[in-house]
Amino acid sequence: MDRLIVISNREPYVHEYNGESIDCSVPTGGVVAAIDPVMQNAKGTWIAWGSGDADKDCSDTKGCVKVPPEDPKYTLRRIWLTQKEVNDYYLGFSNRVIWPVCHLFQENAQFRKNYWETYKSVNMRFAEAAAEELEKGGKVFIQDVHFSLVPDMLRNKVPEAAIALFWHIPFPAAETFSCIPWRSDILKGLLSADMIGFHTKAHADNFIATVCREFPQAKVNNNIISYNGRRTKIAAIPIGIDYTSYAKNSSMPSIIKGAETTRKSINAERIILGVDRLDYTKGILNRFLAFERYLESSPRAREKVSFIQIASPTRVNINEYREMKRKIEENVGRINGRFQTPSWTPIIYINRKVDEDKLLMLYRIADVAMVTPVIDGMNLVAKEYVAVNDKGVLILSEFAGASEGMKDAIVVNPYDIESMAKAIQKALKMKQKDKINHCTKLRKEVKDHDIFWWLDEFFRQWESDC
Repeated sequence: MDRLIVISNREPYVHEYNGESIDCSVPTGGVVAAIDPVMQNAKGTWIAWGSGDADKDCSDTKGCVKVPPEDPKYTLRRIWLTQKEVNDYYLGFSNRVIWPVCHLFQENAQFRKNYWETYKSVNMRFAEAAAEELEKGGKVFIQDVHFSLVPDMLRNKVPEAAIALFWHIPFPAAETFSCIPWRSDILKGLLSADMIGFHTKAHADNFIATVCREFPQAKVNNNIISYNGRRTKIAAIPIGIDYTSYAKNSSMPSIIKGAETTRKSINAERIILGVDRLDYTKGILNRFLAFERYLESSPRAREKVSFIQIASPTRVNINEYREMKRKIEENVGRINGRFQTPSWTPIIYINRKVDEDKLLMLYRIADVAMVTPVIDGMNLVAKEYVAVNDKGVLILSEFAGASEGMKDAIVVNPYDIESMAKAIQKALKMKQKDKINHCTKLRKEVKDHDIFWWLDEFFRQWESDC
């Protein structure tokens, strides 16, 4: 493989102080897991925000450190951000402008000029670092919405550079995206890439429609946009998980034993599971209301079915998230107060990050997983659950990107509380032979289109266009 330069907000290795010593950890996430082995082979440079409190002490004057620590194969080049830059570029423009607009919560967006100006300046710093790295040759693979301006900024510095970007969240309809005051600059920035990837055809089509609305002179032919003298390929390539790793790790004796112990500690015959970041896009409240409706309509289920919800804290400094957390917790208290008995808790609500081993145990014991975001670019929880549990039933939102490929799930409208309640009943009453058929088809889809397929397919299409 050609030398590769990856740009992402999250770094693949984080150095943090642990007393007098320094620990190096790998953040969880499919993208890091997929790209890190490629980088070790390509021996290029990964450019990312240096977020660990010991990162500077482990890097040289340019912010560079060789990774992995135990057997260095490539360079991690860290960009240092001030607190103001973190507040405006990351928490501000990325999370208070692009995130809500692309998830159809534009009423939550805050179109502040200082967010935009800082976003531009941070993008320029990443582009400058990438331009320096390109002096040694290679291709540039940009991850996500944090760097929509980098392709154009980098193109101006290195006109012949090979540049691709993957947009990991939904891309909304043109009318929605157009509410961003700086939409034209963002689109121009993106169109300087040779290729842009999205999770679904719907997201790719929305992007093309948005470009055509903003730039009527743009031409489209077979998902190739020709604009301003450049051609940009638009591809729909759904990201997957490391299926083999999930299946193997969840079958370890310690996980099986821990799952059995966890199951015994929960005083319920059947378990429904939800796993999410505590985000307003995840539909957690609607899910609880559907479970409440199920308990109302199925009195015999009381004291027999419990709902475990993992809600990992995220973006705790943003007001909308604090208000959402309050509403969710109020409803958990209300529903539990209504149905709870001395020996049974309807909703077991866990508002903290759960480690991977515990999560695998919960996947194993859950009879049903509810993955019902009101909108989501993909949602890998659905795929993780299927990889781990070969007897469970998946209830999946039609507005999650995963539903495009996982058509054998019980697909629901997350806004329709009554239909979700009926879906819970259907899932819990499903016969064993139907469960096996359900799981077999879903597992095949997840296995065939895993994280490595995603990466291979992306590079195959990129190579064919360059």
